[in-house]
Amino acid sequence: MTSNDVTDQAPGAGLRQTVLERLYARRHELAEQLVLDYRQAIPEYGELPETVLMRDVYESAVLNIEFVVRVLDSGSDAGDHTDEWLRRSAARRVHQHVSLPSLLRTFRLWGIQLWRTLDELAGPDEAGRLLSIELAEEMMVHVDRVSTAVTAAYVRESGTISTDGRSLRTDVLETLLTGEAVSEQARRQIAVLRMSLRDRLLVVVVQVPSGVESLIGVQSAIRAVRNQIAPLTKVFLVGARESEVVCVCGLDTSDDGQEIETACDRLAGPERGWTVGIGRIAEGLDGVRRAYSEAREAADLGNPAAEPARAIRFADVLLDRILRAAGHSDALLEETVRPLLDYDNRKGADMLTTLRAYVAANFNLTKAAAALSVNPNTVVYRLRRIHTLTRRDPMKVDDLMLLSLGLRLYDSGRPSHPETS
Repeated sequence: MTSNDVTDQAPGAGLRQTVLERLYARRHELAEQLVLDYRQAIPEYGELPETVLMRDVYESAVLNIEFVVRVLDSGSDAGDHTDEWLRRSAARRVHQHVSLPSLLRTFRLWGIQLWRTLDELAGPDEAGRLLSIELAEEMMVHVDRVSTAVTAAYVRESGTISTDGRSLRTDVLETLLTGEAVSEQARRQIAVLRMSLRDRLLVVVVQVPSGVESLIGVQSAIRAVRNQIAPLTKVFLVGARESEVVCVCGLDTSDDGQEIETACDRLAGPERGWTVGIGRIAEGLDGVRRAYSEAREAADLGNPAAEPARAIRFADVLLDRILRAAGHSDALLEETVRPLLDYDNRKGADMLTTLRAYVAANFNLTKAAAALSVNPNTVVYRLRRIHTLTRRDPMKVDDLMLLSLGLRLYDSGRPSHPETS
């Protein structure tokens, strides 16, 4: 926040704005002091590794100070108190074996420290005392709301941990996937796993729709993953991470993972509503983090080809990833899809639909015409119109490649690029 970020909300609000600006400016200093307070007052925080304290707990304290400044500045609750960073912070404390009472105590200490700072910044005169009382009441409301949200996230994550006694402990899973020891117990367990997981591995991510029933969905997904995949591999690890289930499977030297991928296709059936991603084969435990990232990205990107429900391999979305990372996605859309969208909107035509059908038919005019329920000559006419509109000829390999890439990029980004825009 800068001085420009805080604007007058009402006459006489100048002191309040000044105090909030100064609190924001001191957020890093205050966060460092809060970490020291937690460490001294709460034994469980004193046992956390230094890297966790300074990189995780400290960053969470900074974010919460920034959050409360927004709340106090806006005069409201600033929207949803289950922001991603807050929810994930509470979940990580479960992994770090911090009890819920200890976690909630940090928020009480945080609230006391911030109110004392606000009181100091407000000053000792009458206006300052009135502002201090006003801010104290608002801070109490904020701490109560945040504590409620944190409790819900903590209890939910605790429930996920206990979904299955045979599942990989979540502090171990978190350490495995982030590369940083969440707890000393997890660090020791990873050392054991490193000795036993030396060969080729496949990582699978099952994403369960979030919502009030997500915990039940995670439990169901763990059981289904175990039933479908465990019989196919001699090494099998599974664990829950928020609303996703992560599975690490050992492969024989000659095994390409085809049987496991087929089992994953069954998991991705439409009746469940789960999205399943599969990373590339990893060599040893050090490759698991990369394979997990790929599996999660595959699940996030989904299936741009709109094929029947199945697991998404990272190779399936590799082209989409390259397109997004190339830095020229806007230019590609402007040169291919956008002229067709504009024409269709003006004329009520079907240029984009025709191009999509032509590509889906592997550039076969007869099959494309059948899919569109039109005569093949109509498809030919529309392809010529596409050539005129985009200056890219669908009958030439290079131009057709650009048109196909533009369509793929556009379709993978919908509904952010609605055709009726």
